[in-house]
Amino acid sequence: MKEMYLDCFSGISGDMLLGALIDAGWPEKELFQLPHKLDLERIDIGIKRVTRNGICGIHISFNWPESQAFANLEKINALIDRSSLESPIKDRSKEIFRLLANSESKVHNISQDQVHFHEIGAIDTIMDVVGVISAIDALKVERIVSSPLPVGSGWVRCEHGLLPIPVPAAAELLRGVPVYGTDIRRELVTPTGAVLLKALAQDFGPFPEMVIDKIGYGAGSREDESSTNLLRVWIGHSDPKRNTVSEIRSFIDDMNPEWMGFLMERLFSKGALDVVYTHVQMKKNRPGVQITVLSPPELEERIIETIFRESTSSGVRITRLSRATIPRKTGHVHTKWGKVTVKIFTRPGERWHIVPEYEACRAIAIKHGVPIRHVYREIRRCSKNSTEGLY
Repeated sequence: MKEMYLDCFSGISGDMLLGALIDAGWPEKELFQLPHKLDLERIDIGIKRVTRNGICGIHISFNWPESQAFANLEKINALIDRSSLESPIKDRSKEIFRLLANSESKVHNISQDQVHFHEIGAIDTIMDVVGVISAIDALKVERIVSSPLPVGSGWVRCEHGLLPIPVPAAAELLRGVPVYGTDIRRELVTPTGAVLLKALAQDFGPFPEMVIDKIGYGAGSREDESSTNLLRVWIGHSDPKRNTVSEIRSFIDDMNPEWMGFLMERLFSKGALDVVYTHVQMKKNRPGVQITVLSPPELEERIIETIFRESTSSGVRITRLSRATIPRKTGHVHTKWGKVTVKIFTRPGERWHIVPEYEACRAIAIKHGVPIRHVYREIRRCSKNSTEGLY
């Protein structure tokens, strides 16, 4: 799988992300073709290699006639719809502007149709959004992970007047995104940067395990000695046999044991990959249970909520782990009782390895009144040393 990590050590803006993607390999000529695809005239595009605290990056700038203004969602959607962009790029771009309009409508307590985008509706933001979506599509990035975002402080002057940093629209978009404060008194996360991150990042956290293919740097407009005003993107591919999981643990010594089975059922129904109970000796020498759950990172919050809802736990510990697995798939074996579902593993040095599926074997044992061990033995006999009956 091709992955991209957004290393936002100095925040994120639309032009920084676009510059980083060009630096990472998206051809410049593709950006120069965007005005024609959008049917925009006299757009002057600047692509310049600059240095920020000694590190080189790409800085993007746009200039356009003042007569070209797209200040509301309806006009922007119409512009994108009549463009010659491919349909997936159109759809994702419109969704991003819908998120922008939604954040503005909440901040100003008006409907999305009434939102006047001001700077956000300007040509440069349209080019940033469409350019970033086009670049990610062309680079064939399948998954995006971002670091937590630093936020600055202070004030910035906008069309609405003097606004606190992060500006309200960006702050609204950062709901659910991990952030941390800094002592840098300038805007680190712009609304355009926030909405692109919100729409594109599937996860937030530490650097995922991958083999690096390309690295790109996108430069912000301001040179600032207090920080290196760059965004870094890492593009690479992950080993299909390895993936990142969340390990969620909790220790309980005051829960009715009869509830443990129900808790496990609920955790699996919410997407847990595995649930393990371990008997432990806790403080004051009380016997207890350690609950260990493996979860896809994107389901982490759902699993934690389930633990709090269905148990007496008052806290959990969360660790991100790298998990290695062997190729597996589901198949069927023909037996004297009919076809039976099995798991098929490919181990190193072996063609395949069969593991009977417990629930399927249990159903056969009950239906035909035979010991479950006989069902397991029959499945292995039918599949051993041959692929006959296996598909």
